[in-house]
Amino acid sequence: MREILKLSITLAVVGLVSAALLSGVNNVTAPIIAERQESEYREALERYFPDFERFESQQIDNDYFDLIFDSSDRLVGVMATVGQQGYDGTIWYNLAFDGEGKIVGVRIISHTETPGIGDIIATAEFQEQFIGKSFADPLIPGEDVDIVTGATISTAAVITSIRRVVNVVAENFLGYETLVIDLSALPDGIYQGSAPGMVGLITVEVEVAGGRITRIDVLDHSETPTYFIESYPLIPELIIAGQSFDIDTKTGATLSAKGIVDAVQAALAANVGGE
Repeated sequence: MREILKLSITLAVVGLVSAALLSGVNNVTAPIIAERQESEYREALERYFPDFERFESQQIDNDYFDLIFDSSDRLVGVMATVGQQGYDGTIWYNLAFDGEGKIVGVRIISHTETPGIGDIIATAEFQEQFIGKSFADPLIPGEDVDIVTGATISTAAVITSIRRVVNVVAENFLGYETLVIDLSALPDGIYQGSAPGMVGLITVEVEVAGGRITRIDVLDHSETPTYFIESYPLIPELIIAGQSFDIDTKTGATLSAKGIVDAVQAALAANVGGE
């Protein structure tokens, strides 16, 4: 009994000493890491925005945006800091836009994607395909940007995240207006539209009667079936129930869910004006 007590006390002391050492190391290294990250971020700002003088920070949902101004107080660009779930954890990255909303830089801050596979997101070859793209570009996987075989989840996650952030920047900082669809202005009929999902285009057929959406069918998609089933038919049911596109798309297949919503909006937007 005495030996067990002695062993327990020894283990407790070792645990306390280890915790103290780890805490001490963290207190020493944390400021150094933070200082280095701040320095690297400022270097990135100066690289992407040669006329950079100052910035103002804003947060929209879980994303962070620095509005970049020159010495004349003119908005010359926006730097976004975004976290996106990848295959094996959160991918943190910066996305830099010029004053016209074109992407001028992609910078991976941190990730835990699989070495030799998912970490292709950090390569210049993958990132350069986004340079020059803007709100006007669909950023459709397999068409104007490429998903990398063997790293589908990692690359598709970044592509879809970038497409979302492009829209956020355009609508919130560059004066692009969000289209508002007035269902009452739509003639009764059946409409078709497409939008990017996680892997490729999702095409839907939408029926409207009496100023209401009465049916939404997915006609074609290339999403992973085991994930897509979590979005369809759930998302169409939510749209019809609320007669709204402002729904929670956070399912197990969030990117596919968002694609369905966007496809329905695309089908209807082609047949009615915005407000």
